[in-house]
Amino acid sequence: MAGLGAVAAAGGLTLRPVLWGDVRALARLLMTVPGPDRGAMLETVLDHAAAADALRRRSGRAHPLWGDGSLAGACGAGPLPREPFLSDPEYLGSLACVLSRLARRAERHRADRRKSRRGDFSRRGLPLSLWSDAREPIMQKPNPRVATLDPVWARIRAEAEAAVRDEPLLGGLVHGSILHHPSLERALSYRFAMKLASDEMSPQILREIAEAAHAGDEALGQAARADLVAVHERDPACHRLIEPLLFFKGFQAVQAYRVAHWLWRQGRRDMAFFVQMRMSEVYGVDIHPAARIGKGIMIDHAHAIVIGETAVVGDNVSMLHSVTLGGTGKEDGDRHPKIGDGVLIGAGAKVLGNIRIGACSRVAAGSVVLADVPRCTTVAGVPARVVGEAGCAQPAISMDHRLADLDR
Repeated sequence: MAGLGAVAAAGGLTLRPVLWGDVRALARLLMTVPGPDRGAMLETVLDHAAAADALRRRSGRAHPLWGDGSLAGACGAGPLPREPFLSDPEYLGSLACVLSRLARRAERHRADRRKSRRGDFSRRGLPLSLWSDAREPIMQKPNPRVATLDPVWARIRAEAEAAVRDEPLLGGLVHGSILHHPSLERALSYRFAMKLASDEMSPQILREIAEAAHAGDEALGQAARADLVAVHERDPACHRLIEPLLFFKGFQAVQAYRVAHWLWRQGRRDMAFFVQMRMSEVYGVDIHPAARIGKGIMIDHAHAIVIGETAVVGDNVSMLHSVTLGGTGKEDGDRHPKIGDGVLIGAGAKVLGNIRIGACSRVAAGSVVLADVPRCTTVAGVPARVVGEAGCAQPAISMDHRLADLDR
């Protein structure tokens, strides 16, 4: 990785910087061990990296077991899992754990330096310096409490600053929607208020509602990050994380639904219905606030989406415009579809009734599904029937809607 040979001066002593690639390698290593063992694994790798760095500075040689003093070198020569998607909650948790531990160790280094004035921290681990990948800058000023734990928000801010440079006429929008805010949650609340405000409800009131929702349930922010990464990974028209946040109504509608769902769970049902109404008017997306929707959701184009009251949508689901998850009549009770994890639903598909769509299945465009669908299969037609396997392990991620390769 570019920049691994660089060193940073601190307190008169050259110290190996921590790079974004190092953090990713260590997070992937943590995913190979059980959760309770990850803290000990972290400390072991950090101590090994510190010892290797001390040897390199003394003798100019790499440690035979722990490498050149970088975190990636200290992870060892064994195989690591392939780079997971940032929509993987386990991977995000591992990244946050690594960054938090690095920040705490860096603070201890600074405290020791103030006390001893000697600057010898090699036995306490590595210092946290300005870490970044030269090809993909993630962070400019490490903030142990916020920025270092949120690479998604840091990347959004970097993209926003570049957008202002490239298109100054959008400076007001970008500053107001992104750069003015200290966190993604605050930016989402602002965007929610600006888009859904009307003569009947002021932006200030809506913003306070959204901020209360994010403060009351941190899962909303985690789901929003997973949704952002899902859109970026699956939509070929999306090239930056700021694009869904600023311009894509599918992402914005899902985040508005999340606030409405929080209101519903708080018993504030009239306010939840108001948010649903404004979502439908502004975005053309009608999601009942009682519906349950997972994270890592991508709704492309998002025109004329309808999701009913008792519908359940799993994690990492992708759907296109004009999809309906509806009922089959006027009966009350549990009457809407249950969509499994990783399902891909094509444009114009109608999934009706209290039926189950198995995980990692595909529903072809224009289909009308009235019966349960087995997992990892493709259904098509009116009424829909099974026409083959799903074609891949993760159809919602591959976004491949073609049926030509299936046996009929």
